[in-house]
Amino acid sequence: MGFHFAIDFDGTVSLDDTTDTVLERLADPAWLDVEAEWTAGRIGSRECLARQAVLLRASPEQIDAVLAEMVIDPDFIAFVTMAERAGATMQIVSDGFDRFIKPVLARAGLRLPVTCNRLMPAGPDRWTAEFPAASPACTNGSGVCKCMAAQSEKLLVLIGDGRSDFCLAERADFVLAKGSLAKHCAAKNVAFKAIAGFADALEWLEPFRADSVPHSLSRL
Repeated sequence: MGFHFAIDFDGTVSLDDTTDTVLERLADPAWLDVEAEWTAGRIGSRECLARQAVLLRASPEQIDAVLAEMVIDPDFIAFVTMAERAGATMQIVSDGFDRFIKPVLARAGLRLPVTCNRLMPAGPDRWTAEFPAASPACTNGSGVCKCMAAQSEKLLVLIGDGRSDFCLAERADFVLAKGSLAKHCAAKNVAFKAIAGFADALEWLEPFRADSVPHSLSRL
């Protein structure tokens, strides 16, 4: 099957936002002031995350304890299995942090390519952010330029839920959207299917299992 899935993580694969949860539990409360600036559109996510990372006051063990409580969508593993068997490729493309995303995936037994920001130790309980997938051309000031990260010769299908997915949604061949991403796609006349979770994504994927992509494009 000629699909490549670009999959958001926080709020899409993970039922809760891992970054927000860790910050809520372990950061100086000033992180909320920074979040308010980002929500109001005064700063991009790259600046937001950089400023919030230095407000973390947590040892690696404390972070791991919070991450151990994170739950992924119960149908995500089945989706990955079906997509792989059908010949699709996929990657996690997230504006979150590797230090939060990769342990959650590993605990679920998943090994997927991940493009995201880095959270690096700056002391026993201090941290700093790095943005290897940022782009100076990104007008949104994102930590991860998803448009640059999610490039494939296959048909690109975005699965996401929020603001970090807006730009890529307008470039993808199709979108499976929940949350504010679904509202954005509807407002911008972007072709999409509204989903509540990966159970709906599995239902969408099912017809493509036996058909070749050229005969299945009418279903997009």
